[in-house]
Amino acid sequence: MISVIIPTMWKPVHIMHMLPILESHELIGEILIIDNDTSKTNPDIHKYSKVRHLPQQENIYVNPAWNLGVKLSKYDKLCFLNDDVIFNTNCLEYLYDKINPDNGLLGFSEMSYCGFSPEVFDTVQSTGLGNKVFLEKCNIYANSEMSGMPHTYYGCCMFLHKSRFFPIPSEFKIYYGDLFVYLLNSFTVNHGEDIAPGVKLITHSYKAVDNYTIEDGLVLTKMSSTVKSFGEQIDKEKQIFYEVFKRYGINKANKAN
Repeated sequence: MISVIIPTMWKPVHIMHMLPILESHELIGEILIIDNDTSKTNPDIHKYSKVRHLPQQENIYVNPAWNLGVKLSKYDKLCFLNDDVIFNTNCLEYLYDKINPDNGLLGFSEMSYCGFSPEVFDTVQSTGLGNKVFLEKCNIYANSEMSGMPHTYYGCCMFLHKSRFFPIPSEFKIYYGDLFVYLLNSFTVNHGEDIAPGVKLITHSYKAVDNYTIEDGLVLTKMSSTVKSFGEQIDKEKQIFYEVFKRYGINKANKAN
């Protein structure tokens, strides 16, 4: 089964379109909603038996919410889903077995994304778009402008086995969480090694694995519908990006053969 992790502040409408789709899918075991603004909580979420509502006393931001969701998840197969995303879940039958310790992140390709409104999702999906997907290996050295990531939207909907998740540093509240996990999966870290003073990996698998793009998917999104409200925090994280990544040894790790 798959644990779906959704941090939200209830700004985009996409989440309430996505919940019944997730609820009805046989491979979805639970939907963890990390509620970062309980003053806006939509009470309709309690109609869904798979929803685990995790209200926060204050906004803990997206990366800490991911860390929390992984910690509390019941299943080893994970889906990190933005609250402004709707995707065609017919691809899950193909992806399910690919979410394993031998693979890193699986994120949709740039061409899988479109800007249609949530209201037309069923119509677009009825054409068969996004039903049949396949994987392509990512090449971190071919995407220097994105620091190795395939494209800007990659982190909006990603799949990963829990053993390949690395806790995101506390300095990064909004940005770079997806890139951090992406790069640590791309490099080999010695077994049991501290990746920062007092910080140990939670996984038992440290050998580098490939990350992938999911090709020919169907993903609707309204990009950055929440994070654009937190410019000051984002600027702060941009200033410490290199310092933190260097501290975790990503820039000097050895690529696996």
